[in-house]
Amino acid sequence: MKTPYLPISLCVILAFCSCRRFEQEKIVRQAEPFLPKNLYPTERLPIGFTRVAVLPCYFADEDSPLLDYVDEVFLQELTKQRLFETVQISTEQMKTLFGVRRLSSSGELPETFLPDIENATGANGVLLVDLGSYRAYKPLALSIRSKLVDIKSSDFLWAIDETFDAGQPDVILAASQFQRVAQVNNISARTAGSATASPRAFAKYVANSTFSTLPIR
Repeated sequence: MKTPYLPISLCVILAFCSCRRFEQEKIVRQAEPFLPKNLYPTERLPIGFTRVAVLPCYFADEDSPLLDYVDEVFLQELTKQRLFETVQISTEQMKTLFGVRRLSSSGELPETFLPDIENATGANGVLLVDLGSYRAYKPLALSIRSKLVDIKSSDFLWAIDETFDAGQPDVILAASQFQRVAQVNNISARTAGSATASPRAFAKYVANSTFSTLPIR
């Protein structure tokens, strides 16, 4: 009986892939975890700033599957920071208040935007989140631009404009660390997929990393 042999070309491909994977793992081990840097934070939240209205995330493609879950994911990760009470404004409420389901923080906002939010929610502040540069295939990537605004003064208390690219070693490392913590804290996360392989899990990492830069109380 003859011993089966793999074709030489297949052996070469497997060896090449193994070497690439080893080199990538080596680079990731040597990296520092990614930390958002392109941001503006005040040192502390104002006294009495206890309630924030959270708008639906804005994304240019309104039919994107990204919008099926990002509002829920971002609200969950924001709430985990325990900095203030959050009040989620639904897309239906947005339609009633402003005639559109989602608003971009970089676009022209309605003239009575802040007073209308305050009257509808009793909030001290409003959080706007814009998403862009979304890549749904490996390596995953997601850009975020977000602003926290004091309703009374109209001042920015915090703003960020950052891109998270899972093709970068520092992002791979940071996302992996986040996933390990999530698995310890939540057993169901074990079936959620890797933070660099699952778009939803990656969005959770992005939201967590983003909101961890909010000003302290």
